[in-house]
Amino acid sequence: MLNKLVAVFACLGFAAQAGAEVNFDQGIDVSSVIEQAKSSDIKAPYPYYGPQRVRYSRECKNFTYSGGFAQASERVLLQSTEYIEECRFVPNPPPPPPTPPMPNPGQPGQPGHPGGQPGQPHQKDFYPGQPGFPGDYPGGHPGGYPNNHEDSPNSYTYPGNQYGQQGTYYCHERPGRSFRSTAQVNVPERQMYPWESETFEVCQEADRQNLETRHSPYSYTVGREGFLDVTYNLTPQYRTPTAPDSNGLGLVSWSIRDGKFVLSLSERWAQYYAGEKVAIKVELIKDGFLFFNTSMGEKEFTFDTANGYELVFVEGDMVKTKDFVDTSSDMRGPKKFSVKWGFRRIGSVSNGDYIKKGDTDKITK
Repeated sequence: MLNKLVAVFACLGFAAQAGAEVNFDQGIDVSSVIEQAKSSDIKAPYPYYGPQRVRYSRECKNFTYSGGFAQASERVLLQSTEYIEECRFVPNPPPPPPTPPMPNPGQPGQPGHPGGQPGQPHQKDFYPGQPGFPGDYPGGHPGGYPNNHEDSPNSYTYPGNQYGQQGTYYCHERPGRSFRSTAQVNVPERQMYPWESETFEVCQEADRQNLETRHSPYSYTVGREGFLDVTYNLTPQYRTPTAPDSNGLGLVSWSIRDGKFVLSLSERWAQYYAGEKVAIKVELIKDGFLFFNTSMGEKEFTFDTANGYELVFVEGDMVKTKDFVDTSSDMRGPKKFSVKWGFRRIGSVSNGDYIKKGDTDKITK
């Protein structure tokens, strides 16, 4: 019964605003009242506010580990702030200001009253957002906001449509709630090669905190403890090969011996790659006229992992590629040569990524 009474009073309130006629001497027909309100041509002022949007800042911290021993990170603070968008919708063109009430000439002091004093002119009424409203932008910008966009860096505008009207939303953001929490990441003892590291990222957004693995040779299960002071305990499940160390192989010398090219390389991690192989590719480059160097082809050599490698080859060993240039007509005499080289690991310790090592110096043949 109470809910029905509330509904009736609400309908009466709406009907009064819309100009619907209600006869209290007779019984009230609620459906009739609603229909009168719908058909009334009296309209409310245009709405001030458009739809609100809420966003949250995101703060992240990285936790990086190297070495296979158990490690516990420091506890770090993370924070996220809520930002609420507030908008006002201004139609284009803005609606006209309401008509001011007419003065009553029958009252003393009003203009036209016999013997009366001239009355004060009526002050026009304006809606917020109308031209002339105190504090508004010229041309109908909503009142209460700074008169210069530069005074409010988080103010902005964009076109919109509100209740079928064309116009502009004038919006700005204000900070709302703030969310804070702490995080700590613990890793147990596990096998890690000297060139390997792993990084985990913990992020706070609104009241949510989560951990992601950025790079690691392991797949982990994550145990989480706490709500505002969160501790992540990681347990390794299985290993996934990662890229090899780019400094695993190094240049020792590039020379010519008995009319052949010789490239000597060192191996840094032979003990960890024992039983596996390494593939080394070279591209022979001939020094051309001015800066126009030419490719003489390339060749790949495969070795069992050892403490060092020696690659011996001649021009005829090179496999022609699309970059190959025929230089048989070059009659300039002795030429200078260099090689571009790189390597990849073959086995289970590292993945098969190719590592480019660059160019050697030039030698004369």
